Amino acid sequence: MIDIGHTIGNYKITAKLGEGGMGVVYLAEHPVIGKKVAMKAIHPELSKNSDVVSRFITEAKAVNQIGHEHIVDIADFGNTSDGEFYFVMEYLQGESLSDRLKREKHIPIGEAMSIGAQIADALNASHQQGIIHRDLKPENIFLCNRGGSRDFVKVLDFGLAKLTQNDQKVTHKTRTGSVMGTPYYMSPEQCEGKTEIDYRADIYSLGVLIFEMLTGKVPFGGEGYGEIIVKHVTMPPPSVRSIVPDLPEYLDLLLYRVLAKDRDQRFQTMADLREALLDPERYASSAPEVGIPDDLSGIARAAAPMARSELEGRSLLGFGSGLGSKPPASSGTPSGRGELINNIDNLIRTKPGSRLLLFFGVVSTVAAIFLIYPRREARRPLAVATPLHPATVRVNFNSDPDGAVVTRADGKTLGLTPLSIEVAYSDSAVEFLFKKAGYEPKTMYVVPNLPSPMFATLRRTDVEPATGEGAGGGTGDKNASAAVARARRVRVAAPSKAEKSDRPEKVDEDGVLEPSIR
Repeated sequence: MIDIGHTIGNYKITAKLGEGGMGVVYLAEHPVIGKKVAMKAIHPELSKNSDVVSRFITEAKAVNQIGHEHIVDIADFGNTSDGEFYFVMEYLQGESLSDRLKREKHIPIGEAMSIGAQIADALNASHQQGIIHRDLKPENIFLCNRGGSRDFVKVLDFGLAKLTQNDQKVTHKTRTGSVMGTPYYMSPEQCEGKTEIDYRADIYSLGVLIFEMLTGKVPFGGEGYGEIIVKHVTMPPPSVRSIVPDLPEYLDLLLYRVLAKDRDQRFQTMADLREALLDPERYASSAPEVGIPDDLSGIARAAAPMARSELEGRSLLGFGSGLGSKPPASSGTPSGRGELINNIDNLIRTKPGSRLLLFFGVVSTVAAIFLIYPRREARRPLAVATPLHPATVRVNFNSDPDGAVVTRADGKTLGLTPLSIEVAYSDSAVEFLFKKAGYEPKTMYVVPNLPSPMFATLRRTDVEPATGEGAGGGTGDKNASAAVARARRVRVAAPSKAEKSDRPEKVDEDGVLEPSIR
């Protein structure tokens, strides 16, 4: 077993820097030249787990393939005579972005944009090599003291990276319905467990990081991972100015594009996002039109942004929050807690069922999370009389604007939004209708087998008059304000039923129908 005092390769282990769900990070030193390195080793009990070893090798391979100054460098890789895998990486001195956020709450605009641009630069190089990170979070961003700056970025932990070929075909696929990542930072397509995850998932996750740097809060909070996942898929992000009113309006324009649910509406490359981050005001003056809601009231309340102090210590069936864990102080290697695949050797089972669209897929994923068994040694026999599910679950109905009447498909009126009530448990989709005078009715569906939020943005039935010149005048960049106003008037039309019917059915290429988490 690798431990302090042992010599591995050319390095003697001198101290333990940190420990995560998959391995341990040590400080090691070359006994002759005195060079210090960080050594990451798999937990001995996981060394025979092929999934863990594969993830470990993926990280070493991905980092070596990219070779970028803003990505932690891995110098060596091997395994001991006992079969324990390890790799040697550069020793970083500084602090993680998670530590910075816990200390400073939120980061000034200039510093946040610089950090975000460096991350985008690193991931642009990663994407050009066909590597998608898939697990961006503050614990995986390390800020070093280099070149007179305390904010030289190093991106860490490519253990969840997906390697693709030049033709964009995935070389090793995620099983249909599986969820891999940290829920607070996952893209909607990751939350849905889609097989095809591309570079734009990293763009969304970086948007969440930038949102948190500017406001001190992640955009979507909640009581459990299931609620977070549903919000990522269904709910527009809140305005950063609803949390920090002094922030300029152009940041909302930038972040609404980065955090778009439809990946075709996001920045399409990290290079484009980096350019916008380096000069966000200039970007806003010539930004493409995006669908920003006309009225942002209610969105922040429904999204329930949460600060790291609120998230610390939270857990769900044995999972750490991933936001309160202490990463190693000097190695820059995160603990890895908070991932949905935290302990890969856990048995994770889900109820069989077909993969459906949007809420169906999301709720299937959420159901998988809540049906996780503890580790083998901690399991308890299940009592025969244990009920399989509760009789009712709580659903929170919200709308923009408030005051919409919520009715069931059978015509029964439930109340006015905002509304939080218990509804009968069901494994099938239930239809609800939102109605308000002066607005078009909106039908929404939810599978009420877990506590869930619903948020309906209602569209006015009358046509909004065009805004004249000089409207909304005030201080600030007029071009940026005009771009924001123009973007707000644009509605993203939902595809018609005819268009939907013309779309080809997705093929389940790996033959796995039931959702799962690895």
